[in-house]
Amino acid sequence: MCGIAGYIGDKSASKILFEMLKRLEYRGYDSAGIACLSDDSVVVFKNKGTVDKVMKESGYEAITSKIGIAHTRWATHGEPSKENAHPHCDSKGEFIVAHNGIIENYRDLKAELMERGHRFESQTDTEVIPHLISELYVDSFEEAFREAVKRLRGSFAVVVLSAKEPDRILIARKDSPLIVGLGDSEKFIASDTPAVLPYTKRVLILDDFDYGIVTKDHVTIKDLQTGEEITKKVHEIEWDIKQAEKEGFTHFMLKEIFEESEAVKNAVKALPDIEKIAKKLKNYKRIYFLGCGTASHAGFVGKYLLERFSIPSELVLGSEFRYSTVNTIDKDCAIIAVSQSGETADTLASVKDARERGAYVVSIVNVVGSTLTRVSDDIIYTYSGPEIAVASTKAYVGQLTSITLLSLYLAKELQRISADYLDEIIDDIHSLPDKIGQILGNEEEVKGLAEKLFDKKIFFYIGRRLNYPTALEGALKIKEIAYVHAEAYPAGELKHGPLALLEEGVPVVAINPNDDLLEKMDSNIQEAKARNASIIVVGENGALKTPVIDPILSPILYIVPLHLLAYHIAVLRKLDPDKPRNLAKSVTVE
Repeated sequence: MCGIAGYIGDKSASKILFEMLKRLEYRGYDSAGIACLSDDSVVVFKNKGTVDKVMKESGYEAITSKIGIAHTRWATHGEPSKENAHPHCDSKGEFIVAHNGIIENYRDLKAELMERGHRFESQTDTEVIPHLISELYVDSFEEAFREAVKRLRGSFAVVVLSAKEPDRILIARKDSPLIVGLGDSEKFIASDTPAVLPYTKRVLILDDFDYGIVTKDHVTIKDLQTGEEITKKVHEIEWDIKQAEKEGFTHFMLKEIFEESEAVKNAVKALPDIEKIAKKLKNYKRIYFLGCGTASHAGFVGKYLLERFSIPSELVLGSEFRYSTVNTIDKDCAIIAVSQSGETADTLASVKDARERGAYVVSIVNVVGSTLTRVSDDIIYTYSGPEIAVASTKAYVGQLTSITLLSLYLAKELQRISADYLDEIIDDIHSLPDKIGQILGNEEEVKGLAEKLFDKKIFFYIGRRLNYPTALEGALKIKEIAYVHAEAYPAGELKHGPLALLEEGVPVVAINPNDDLLEKMDSNIQEAKARNASIIVVGENGALKTPVIDPILSPILYIVPLHLLAYHIAVLRKLDPDKPRNLAKSVTVE
């Protein structure tokens, strides 16, 4: 997985490419590189390390070029190293490639090419692409590129330069995102919209099996199989450039936590779509929430909400769904797929399989125009704005808000709740932004708690019903950014094994809303306290204090102090919460 950038125009390509990479670094940050065409020669600079590090080493100011491609890497094939960093070239240095995805048949292609005399320098799957283009080249860059891409199996977003035709960049995609930003006499190629926001808000979005020829004045998109030209819609990005910048915050993650109030407000904007979709959902016998990582926790809350209203539902992980649950899917099933990026490979593959079996698919997604939105029957946008930190915060709050609204309106359609009750909860949802603001206003208290906990080596998170997923999400955040071992359990499960791990000083974070299970949660807390654990209660009277809210909405509110706690523990451990090791924002590979 990675961030891909490309530029062609009249400005300094090297400068713009590094600027674009900085805005894509959340997609991968173990190595980086650029390749530019300069005076009919190819200049490639790449190395292990951050974009800033590679940029400083490259001497980019001295590269006189108006066309180039660039890449920031998250390793899949081959360890992070200079040799494995992109871009990659063929043996003659005539074709230069940056690639996101996985070429599943690269071993076969590599063996075939080596028999024909090609020599490889890296451990990557990507390096077969420039060699394959070189092998197929006769007198047309486009034809060699197209034939090479047709031979690739797996997922890919590919951008290619050629010294033979230095006035164009060729691009193609399958199962990995790729866009083209449209400027006046200049074009920008990227994996995601934040990279192009400083330069243009007008973009073309490639679909699977599209390929394109990009010059400074024109973009031509064609069908990979037929070679026929395709007319693409120009999308206008609604995000503001300031939303993709830190605006005075130390880290993107902290900024995005402080945007969680707005995330609730923005998600409510989709209410007209949610009402229409609820009317369709009521006709399906089985409902499945589908997601990966944080998105799966949001879906888990949805499962509990629907069960609260006596509506059967299931949560299935995207990485498991297509290998098991899909065998039970038919036209009576509805899938609610949750994804911030709309590009998560496991979720996308599962959705495609479900649709082939006749299921109705609704996607809850943040990124407008993403692949998931184009393979779904209906879409609920969360409108959370760009989320740059790898660990999701405001997007999760947006997902929870959307799922809660959808669950409520479906319950009303099925006559499981009254219109009056729905109105009451909607009023409470409108109160959430102010209540989130109250929690954020107590940041110093949360920071003080973090100072007492940051050196602990293990955490337990417990919750019941709707807030078992909150426990899962709280534990995931501290694992992701603070590298602390954390376990999450339904509170009633402590006595079935985990109590054996509790000893003096082990933090147990108990999510304890004021609902009908309050006394049972108190009993579980006492069990942990009897083992001399350090108890941190999230609730109206807890160490992580929350305002009064209807328990139905507690997952949206109670995750906020847990986000803050994880953030401050990471910072106190001198870690960068925006770029956790070994992780990437948009997981576009299986």
